[in-house]
Amino acid sequence: MKEVIKPLKKSILPMIVMMLLILVEVYCDLTLPTYTASIVNNGIQKTNINLIYHTGTLMMIMVTISVLATLVIAYLSSKITSSYARRLRETVFKKVLRFSNHEFNEYSKASLITRSTNDISQIQNVMGIMFRNIIYAPILGIGSIIKAFELGTDLSWIILVVFIAVAALLVIVISHVLPLFQKIQETMDRINSVTREVLLGIPVIKAFVRQDYEIKRFEKINSEFKTNNLSVYRVMLLLLPLMTLIMNFMIVLILYFGSYTALNGTLLTGDIIAFIQYATQIVTAFIMLGGIILNLPRMLISGRRVDNVLNSKLTITDGTIDKLPSNAEIEFKNVSFKYPGSEKNTLENINFKLEQGKTTAIIGGTGSGKTTILQLIPRLQDVTSGEILVNNTNIKEYKLETLREKISLAPQKALLFTGTVKTNLIKGNNNATMDDMNHALDIAQADFVGSLDDPVSQNGSNYSGGQKQRLSIARAIIGKHDFYLFDDCFSALDMQTESRLKKQLHKLKNESSILLVSQRISTIIDADEIIVLDNGKIIDRGTHEQLRRSCKVYEEIVQSQLDTLEAAL
Repeated sequence: MKEVIKPLKKSILPMIVMMLLILVEVYCDLTLPTYTASIVNNGIQKTNINLIYHTGTLMMIMVTISVLATLVIAYLSSKITSSYARRLRETVFKKVLRFSNHEFNEYSKASLITRSTNDISQIQNVMGIMFRNIIYAPILGIGSIIKAFELGTDLSWIILVVFIAVAALLVIVISHVLPLFQKIQETMDRINSVTREVLLGIPVIKAFVRQDYEIKRFEKINSEFKTNNLSVYRVMLLLLPLMTLIMNFMIVLILYFGSYTALNGTLLTGDIIAFIQYATQIVTAFIMLGGIILNLPRMLISGRRVDNVLNSKLTITDGTIDKLPSNAEIEFKNVSFKYPGSEKNTLENINFKLEQGKTTAIIGGTGSGKTTILQLIPRLQDVTSGEILVNNTNIKEYKLETLREKISLAPQKALLFTGTVKTNLIKGNNNATMDDMNHALDIAQADFVGSLDDPVSQNGSNYSGGQKQRLSIARAIIGKHDFYLFDDCFSALDMQTESRLKKQLHKLKNESSILLVSQRISTIIDADEIIVLDNGKIIDRGTHEQLRRSCKVYEEIVQSQLDTLEAAL
């Protein structure tokens, strides 16, 4: 929990001020019953008006100070917890951004969202209560017990009985609700997961008329969440009336036995009233502590979930070299890769070079490992064995930011962000000018863009697949990079658009290296070197004409695409 608590360090001074104010508030609250006893015993019974006025004035001053302290405490508490939650969310967000694909496989996206929002909110809410009560309640309880004993009554046993009753009640409540807190958070993860899946898969759900099935699936999880919450709320709702009953029972006992003692002349009326007030404060303190004890497990569960994310060991870490050499070349040297938990290598003994001024292409069937190779270059994944070299220096020796600034990746699935065309393009180069952006759009054949201020909906839903791909390509080429990686991003384009785009992209390789991954022959036919991949192994390499003669697998791919290839030529 160390990482979860760390953001509180910046709020040490406000916390100290708040603690001091709590001490002032407690002191004021503890003096009021004494003043009440003095007014009743020495003022009312002895008709001493001056004492009543004087003591009453002191009580008003104490109440005013207590109220002001309470207001400032409430303000500081809300400010501390809000700032803490903001910093914690920021810390979690930064940590998640450093995750590799391996870490993302450990947590579902829905779970990460829940941990970043609901869990942190839970910590914030409980902490807001705890900041005040965890100091106020014990001091008030102990102070009230001391003051009650100072009155010298024989009624202290009543407080002991009430304490046992309250403690027993809290134990019963906590034992019932504690297991439910974990279930509630886990169910929330599942609700988020199902909701995300449904929202992303609406076209498929509608196409196969599966709305009723998905509704039933969601209702099942939602009902489970409702049941767990109701179980908690029922117990919590019973807690307040039971506590009120215990408190009223305590007051009745004090009045009954206290009146009997007062009739014998051994106890003053004011002392009975003061004792009732102190006893009420003691019970109130117990209830506050019970609330803390009740909510603490919930906060700890949320805290552990957040802490697990923050303490996740990163499999991909920074190197120390902060500058790539000029005319950089990337070399795969006996590279093998295996996904965690898999028994079989996805890639095995891969060897090739990406050289400046050359276009390298990789072709192969689905699942042959093409995309995995591209992910290894910017270190979205790390090799299992072998090494990737940049001018004979292991790629792991370079800082991630330094390495990735020189690499541009256009993924297979185009991902656009909510905003405008401009805000999406600028992610490829923060310093891009209007001319740079328009030039990139021209190269990417994005003639459908009317203005850089054209809106982009979430995930680019207001554009077709081909349009999203072209915007993604424009974003990839807007900056000057040493290596351009295109992961089958031409598949959504028609042959004519692809042909025009390729001619424009050819200009990029003059001072850079281009790596094309595709299943279409038309995309890679002009590459300086084509690598044929099959089941994670390189089975042949060469130009298009060479491979047609030497590689059976490549020729089979060519024959299967002969019609589209002739159209492209």
